Parts: sequence; C-alpha cells; structure tokens
Amino acid sequence: MKEKNKIALLVVVSLGIILIAGQLFLSVRHIETTGSNISSSTAETQPSIPATAVVRFVPSPAEGMATQSGSCWTNSIAAPYRSDAWRCSVGNSISDPCFQIAGSKNLMCGINPEKPSSTETFVLTLTTPLPAPQLVPGGVPNNWAWLIELKDGTLCSPFTGTRPFTAEGDSANYGCAPGPQGNDVLIFGDLDASKATWFATLGTLKESGGDLPTLASSSAVPVAKVWQ
Repeated sequence: MKEKNKIALLVVVSLGIILIAGQLFLSVRHIETTGSNISSSTAETQPSIPATAVVRFVPSPAEGMATQSGSCWTNSIAAPYRSDAWRCSVGNSISDPCFQIAGSKNLMCGINPEKPSSTETFVLTLTTPLPAPQLVPGGVPNNWAWLIELKDGTLCSPFTGTRPFTAEGDSANYGCAPGPQGNDVLIFGDLDASKATWFATLGTLKESGGDLPTLASSSAVPVAKVWQ
C-alpha cells in the first residue's frame, strides 16, 4: 500500500513539473514573439532616405521674361559637360551658366529651376555669335552638377572662379547658403554618387591666423536633387 502511494506521489510531482515547464516555454515564446514584432515594427517605421533626383535641365523662358543683351566667350565653367552651356557677360556682370534655348539664337541666364519666375532669370540676346564649343576632354562623370539641392532645401552651386582652400589642403567645389552662424557652408570634394542617394561633404571654415583658414566642421549630408 505504501509503495502504491509513493508511485502516485511521483506521478503527481512529475505532472506538476511538466505543467510548470510548459508554462515557462509558452512565456518565453511569447516574449520572443513580442520582441520580434517590436523590432520589425521599429524597422518598418524608420524613414528611408529618398534617391537623389537627377534632372537634365531644359531651358524654357516664361512669357514676359526680362531680356538683356550681351555676349558669350567660352563654354560654361559651372556646366562644363554641356555644349549648350556658356559663360556670358552683360556689361560688367558675368552669368554662368547660360543655356541656349532650343529653336532660338537666344540664351537663358541667371536660372533657378526651383523658382522659374525669379527676377534674376533673364533671356540673353547675343551681340556677337557664339564661338565654337570647347568641352572638357575625356568622359562625362555621372556625379557632376551645376546646381545642387540638399535634403533640407539648401541650394549649392559650383565655384567658377577661385575656390576656397583650407590649411589642410581641402578644396571646396561648391558654395551654399550661409549657415545659422553666418558662416558660408561649402561642399568639399566631389559628390558621392556611388548609391541611389548621393551625398555631399559639407564644411565651414574658420580663421586660423595663417594664410589659409582651417576646416571648422565637416559632415556628409544627403542630396535631394541635382541639375545637369
């Protein structure tokens, strides 16, 4: 009789252990599943960076746009890979780039594609014929632009004269709008177009007491749109 009681007790204990183990297993599975769902949900809500839009600019003057007279003596420095882009002058002012208007002998200068009706944009009537195009030799790189729009909407354009250099030997290829402290924001080096979203290396300068300034800050920022 005692032996039967022991056997019964062992069966009850064994069933209890199995029940507890099963509850623990279900709890762990619930935690793992919940954690997986949270991670998946977090990954889904993280914003992705849009691909950079690459636009081939086509000049199209607005009706009633201002007209000025001038001449062009060489291809554009800002858009050196386009045979229809020129460096032109109106009086003592230089416009670069000016684009030839298809089906016309005129050009369009002072262009901001984001503001087609800008008062700085004008049609250029030539006082002398255009010279023969002289483009940059070699292949056309895919990462060039005559106008850049950063992710925050800041516009940057290439330097067509003397470029800023730093004491460390860094060269700025593009100039952007002044930063929050009034410092000029510059793009150093070439644009990184190795992925769908392009990146630009932004930096600001500070005086060093020497002949050249030093690089005060540097960061890689996404490029929203480029015009070629």
